[in-house]
Amino acid sequence: MIKNFIRRLRTPPPNGLRADESYFEKLLRYIPADIVAGYVALNGIIVGEAGNSPILQWIVFGALLVLSPLYMCYMKTQPPGIALNKTFPCLVSALSFAVWVFALGGPFAAQWPTLYTPVYGSVLLILTTLTIPVLEKMFYDITSPPQ
Repeated sequence: MIKNFIRRLRTPPPNGLRADESYFEKLLRYIPADIVAGYVALNGIIVGEAGNSPILQWIVFGALLVLSPLYMCYMKTQPPGIALNKTFPCLVSALSFAVWVFALGGPFAAQWPTLYTPVYGSVLLILTTLTIPVLEKMFYDITSPPQ
């Protein structure tokens, strides 16, 4: 059942995706830089002006987490809009953003300062960086260029 679902979602890779890209290059493709910049700016305002309010941090995190896949679908891919072949990059953009914020601490560290340890974020960041290319191979049919 899962194999059938993945087969239905499997589509040609997005324009510009190459088989010889490094894992770092592949990960950068899925992180919406504008969303990250917005989070950094808003987090700076929250921590500096609002006294590190966990509730406000959760609101900003949640809003940008929801906006991230929409931003990928409408702003970073052509043609703009939601389509089946954009499922993977849109979902991975949200996952990447969530893992990145967790690695930074964000609302998790503000809400649970005694439970959150930065090593958890580092481990999750590394595991996600290694997992995304594997999932990418499952969803995209990327063949190496002829030698």
